[in-house]
Amino acid sequence: GRIPDLGPLPADDSRDRELLHRAMLDFDDDSFSLARGLAVLASHFYHSMCSPILRDVYYFPADRTGVMHSHQVVVNALIDRASAAGLSPSPDVPLLSGVVADFLRQLISISSRSSRRRQKRGRLAKSLEINVLEGAVRVEDSETGYPAFVYRPSGWSDDLPLMRASSMVSELAPVVLYLRHLVYRGNVLIVEEPEAHLHPAMQTVLARELARLVHAGVRIVMTTHSEWLLEQIGNLVRLSALKPKRREGIDGADVALRPDQVGAWLFKRKKRPVGSVVEPVVLDPDTGLYPTDYDDVSLALYNESARIFNRLQEDAGK
Repeated sequence: GRIPDLGPLPADDSRDRELLHRAMLDFDDDSFSLARGLAVLASHFYHSMCSPILRDVYYFPADRTGVMHSHQVVVNALIDRASAAGLSPSPDVPLLSGVVADFLRQLISISSRSSRRRQKRGRLAKSLEINVLEGAVRVEDSETGYPAFVYRPSGWSDDLPLMRASSMVSELAPVVLYLRHLVYRGNVLIVEEPEAHLHPAMQTVLARELARLVHAGVRIVMTTHSEWLLEQIGNLVRLSALKPKRREGIDGADVALRPDQVGAWLFKRKKRPVGSVVEPVVLDPDTGLYPTDYDDVSLALYNESARIFNRLQEDAGK
C-alpha cells in the first residue's frame, strides 16, 4: 500500500526522519506487519507532534516576583526541616504546586560556572536585558553552592540583590536566566502574564522581544490580559505583509511574524454550565487587531462616565 502523507517533518529533528524512514521500510517489506507498521507510524506521530511539548518545556508561573524573592527562604526552611528530622516533631508544611516546585528546582540548578553555555546562548538574553530591563541579571554562587541572583542597572558599578530591584526586573529575571542557561532552539516557554508590572510602553517592547524568540526557534505559549501586548503582536503580523524594504523605520521590522506563526484564543465565561468557552480569534484585516471583549469594558466605562457627567451637570443647573 501507499504511505499516508504525514505532513512536513521538522528540519532539525533527525529522530522524526529516522522513524519515518523505518516506517517506509516496514511498508515496503514483503513480510509487512500491519500492527508493527501502525505502531511505527504512531510513534512517529507522537515524537513529531507531542514530544516537543512534553520533552522540552519551561513554565513561568504567575507571581514570579514572589517566587524570586522568597526562593532562598523556602529552600532554607526545607533544609532546616530536613536537618531536624528524627529529633523533634515537625509541623505540617503546605506543599508547593508542581509547577512552582519545578520552577524552583530549575532556578537552583542554574550556576555561574556554566560560562561556556552562557556564551553560546546569551544573545537572546542580552537583547531582553538591553531593550526591556536596561540592565544585566547575573547569578553568583555562594560558598554553599546555592545561587544568588543580582541585577546591575546600566551605568552602575555595583549589583543589587534581586529582591531590591523593581518588580518588573524580578518578573523578567527568570526569563533572562533561562534563556542564558537552559533554553535551546525548539524548546517551549509557557509564560503566564508576561506583561505583569510593565508599563504599557515596555509591554510593546516585550512583545517584540517575544517575537525575536520565535524567530530564534523558541516556541512561546502565553496568557495575557494586555490589550497593548496583543495590539503590538497584531502590528508585527500585519508588518509581515510588507516587503522588507517597506518595513524600514517601523519598530519591529526585523521580527515581523507571519500569520501562521501566531495563534490566538479567547477564553469567554460561560454561566450554564459554569466554566469557559475557548474560541479562536483571527486578526482583523481592517483594524489590525485580534478581536477581544476589551471593547465591551471600554464601552461600559464610557457609558458610566457619561451618566456621572450628565448628573453632575443636572445638579449644577439646579
